[in-house]
Amino acid sequence: METQFHAPGKDAALARKTPAEHRHVGVDVAGNFPVRIYALGRFTLLVQDSAPRASRKSQHKPLELLKALIALGGRDVSIEGLAHALWPDAEGDKALVAFDTTLHRLRRLLGIPGALILTGRKLTLNANQCWVDCWAVERIMRTLDSALKEHRATEADVAALGESIENLYHGMFLGTDTPTAWSLSLRERLRSRYLRYITNAGRFWETAGQHAHAIDIYRKGIETDNLMEHFYQRLMHCHLQLDQRAEALSVYYRCERVLSRLHGIRPNQITETLRIRAQFPS
Repeated sequence: METQFHAPGKDAALARKTPAEHRHVGVDVAGNFPVRIYALGRFTLLVQDSAPRASRKSQHKPLELLKALIALGGRDVSIEGLAHALWPDAEGDKALVAFDTTLHRLRRLLGIPGALILTGRKLTLNANQCWVDCWAVERIMRTLDSALKEHRATEADVAALGESIENLYHGMFLGTDTPTAWSLSLRERLRSRYLRYITNAGRFWETAGQHAHAIDIYRKGIETDNLMEHFYQRLMHCHLQLDQRAEALSVYYRCERVLSRLHGIRPNQITETLRIRAQFPS
């Protein structure tokens, strides 16, 4: 079951918003929270607009606990699960002892009363005190996905929500950190949801006849996953709709190079058909 990341008590207010208004739960309001955590494409912690002052060595394990807490849902995460994730080789109660010490250090690092709530051996990152970019972007992508499925999204909605998504999604969860068993699930889920956003938003702009907007979207998709042949195909199609045959061929040759170099395969029949349309217009 997918974890819902709405702050307690805010679900009803969110439900009353129009799709375009949901953009304001993203970067626009991040500054209203004493703790801001940026985990997409990199990891940055800001407390009251500043990075905590502590040595990198002393921050390492507390920040790893914070990352794991976010990766495992951020709400009612069992301390046993966190301890096992961070100290998998510890014997007996040593992992729990290490967890208690690290949690104390993380509380000191944040310095915000109530930012971390420990209840009944479950730890929660307080969404009323802490803003997390991956929670915000997932909520906005979920809002746009729902609006598109229900055919109630306007061009203004898709443009506004898409802008918020692009402002938030700067890459995979925890960026260049070495993937761990506890980080992989959220990393892949957000990446998959972002690629689905690209597909759905691109299709929306194509249907609306806004092929230039669709081109921008599909280019972002290729930047995220350059092996998605479908994005090359839609990009070529949009260029052809705008009578940009040279650009369509350029996309084809890039696709051909990438597939050949990384997989030793040729573009599929759909891509080849688009190439022929670009080379030999009827």
